[in-house]
Amino acid sequence: MERFKTSARERIAQRYMLLITVIGFIAIILSLPYIEWPSSYSILFLLILFLVVTEFFSIPIGKGSTTLGFPIVFTFDFLFGLSLTLIVYSLVVLTINFVQRRPTRVAFFNSAQLILSFLAAKGILIFIYTLFINETVSVSERVTYAIIFTVLFYIFNELFVDIVLWIRPQPYTLVEWKQRVAVEFIGMMLSAIYLTLFFVLGTENRGEVDIFSFFFFFSPLVALSLIGASHFKLRIEKKRLQGLISIKKDLNPRISERDWLKGLEKNLPKLFDYDAFSIWIKEDGDWDCQFSHGAVSHLIENMELDKIINESGGHLITVSPLAKAESFYQKSFLASIKCGIYCPLIVDEEFKGLMIIGRMRPQQTRPEENEMINALGNQIEVLIKGRTLMSERERRMILEERNRIAREIHDGIAQSVAGTVMKLEVANRHSMDRPQQAFEILRKVLPELRGSLKEIRESIFALRPYPTEKHGLPQAIAEEVNRLNETHENVHIHLMERGNHQTLSPEIEKMTFHIFKESIQNALKHASASKITTILDYQNERVVMNIKDNGSGFRLNEALLKAQKGNHFGILNMNEEASKLDAKLEINSFVGKGTNILLVTPVYSERGKESDKDNDR
Repeated sequence: MERFKTSARERIAQRYMLLITVIGFIAIILSLPYIEWPSSYSILFLLILFLVVTEFFSIPIGKGSTTLGFPIVFTFDFLFGLSLTLIVYSLVVLTINFVQRRPTRVAFFNSAQLILSFLAAKGILIFIYTLFINETVSVSERVTYAIIFTVLFYIFNELFVDIVLWIRPQPYTLVEWKQRVAVEFIGMMLSAIYLTLFFVLGTENRGEVDIFSFFFFFSPLVALSLIGASHFKLRIEKKRLQGLISIKKDLNPRISERDWLKGLEKNLPKLFDYDAFSIWIKEDGDWDCQFSHGAVSHLIENMELDKIINESGGHLITVSPLAKAESFYQKSFLASIKCGIYCPLIVDEEFKGLMIIGRMRPQQTRPEENEMINALGNQIEVLIKGRTLMSERERRMILEERNRIAREIHDGIAQSVAGTVMKLEVANRHSMDRPQQAFEILRKVLPELRGSLKEIRESIFALRPYPTEKHGLPQAIAEEVNRLNETHENVHIHLMERGNHQTLSPEIEKMTFHIFKESIQNALKHASASKITTILDYQNERVVMNIKDNGSGFRLNEALLKAQKGNHFGILNMNEEASKLDAKLEINSFVGKGTNILLVTPVYSERGKESDKDNDR
């Protein structure tokens, strides 16, 4: 039902635009026989040139823009008559609309409704002045005439356009209407002021009014249009650039997450207009819609998306109107979308995704819009590349972790169990003839079996999800401190937190906890510390972890040499893991005076972001 209402309103709007277009161009055709050609064409061509400039370059006002061509149109009518004014005005507006790549129906409607607005305003004024006023002679009367003309023109112009916007199914809110009226009101005031100056200055005795007089009078208006249009363009480009930067800033920290495109819709309106937007990613031959907003359809199938990719040839394409296109284009959207824009996402010369944009109005995209869509596509391609590298690294790390576990089992638990089995076999052989020797073997084997069982349990514990993945860094450290205090009666481990907690990259939290745990274990196992203090300090742009103990201490050079020969985590690996986070690790220790370990980690670590999905253990 809703789809039927939308289509019906769209058809009514199109018929209304067609009606206005037909009436407007009938009026133009009827005026042809009454054209009065001027004796000198220099002023005529100058005013046409100025009209083109002021209509083409709009000036920014608030959140919108308006053109300043009406004073020139009024002057045209004042000098050359209504018929020539209607023809020139309609041709100029029509040409500009085509240059700006507006749809044909819209271009003809814009031209026709301006002509009808001009005719309606002048018709009402002629009627009023015929009944109540004989002629306008004084300057004040002419100024009044010009101001009323201007007001009526802008009212009719606003009315003709508002009717279309009200009929169309696209939302046209009261706030949008007020903004539009405010913009047009300022344009009307500027036109009225300029026409007032036109008549006031025209009554002064300044000699013959020639082409130079018109040139110098309208030059400020043209300059204002050019400067305003340049400022307007710069403002739009700044807004788009800020949008791209915001998108990069928002998406980069979430590159490793499943919903990595979440929140993209907040900044999209800064880049371009859209009514439907979706991003499809191809993984292992299947397409998955990883982001959608607006009137998007998810009924499109893999084969149809592949067809779109093949039709695009690797380049951005615009399909408008969708109703006349192939069915696979139409299945990307709901029925209200009339124009589709398709931007392939290519990574390493391979199609990895498709960005699809839909609009409710059938229109071609402007070159600057295409550039911005391609820029956003490039940004998404970089993120896809990053996710691919992270996924490959994750698979590689998982394989390495499996190999490491296999080596540990072979070199550790397997060897211990194998030795125990051999001893049990010897005990079994001597159980009958030498029971005392067999019993002695069993007595020695039992502790070894308990040690092997402990190693197996530790390996199983190591394979569980990392504590920071479940609870976050502060809680993981707090739980580890509580566990150690419970299991080590003669040791007091104290934790202090400072500053406001900040969410860190999962990989940063994981490696920070890893270094914390290794430092505590070293203090307990090798330094025989009885008191350990850990300070976790969240600062503006970094997190500082300070671990102090009152253990026996050590000589750093000797420890480094020992670490190079060993295969455990050790000081060297602690320093290596810290460097992966763009972090700084300082170890200060003296024999008999304890150890102080300081880890300084930046809150936003680029390397940490790149490795959020690694699975180091």
